[in-house]
Amino acid sequence: MSSGPQLNNDLQQELKVKHLPFLAGSLLLCLMLLAGCETLDNRLARNQELLKNSPAEHQSLIQQGRIQVGFTPTEVYLAWGAPTHKAFTENAQGSEETWFYTLTQAETYYREERYYDRRYDMWRYVDRPYQLYLEYIFQEAIFINGALSSFTIYPSYKPYLSGQSLR
Repeated sequence: MSSGPQLNNDLQQELKVKHLPFLAGSLLLCLMLLAGCETLDNRLARNQELLKNSPAEHQSLIQQGRIQVGFTPTEVYLAWGAPTHKAFTENAQGSEETWFYTLTQAETYYREERYYDRRYDMWRYVDRPYQLYLEYIFQEAIFINGALSSFTIYPSYKPYLSGQSLR
């Protein structure tokens, strides 16, 4: 019987077809991440007029990518960039806005799946990859009535849980 090489080629072709969506999704994710990356220098070059309107002390901190209490949301944007998530709260003291900066980590796992190959009248096994995406907070900024009242830079990443209190 010479079905050995043909069987191997069929299995390789089937695996290529099954992994194509995974590979296409991974490529799309990489492209989105690269498009979303913005450096401090690029942000400052695009927003020179906004930077000039800030006090000299704030300008030097912004150019280092640092912030301090009292900054406006625009100044925090210039130093840290756009937040990944925002949360809004209204209370007796006024309005509170929290900016969350997160990183996403992807982990690949493989799960063995069994399927019946009718062509060769036998069961086959294939390790199918799947991705688990975890989102972590690495910085947050809290504004009260339009001024930065506090900020946190986490030394180790804190999981971001959508819709739950983070404090």
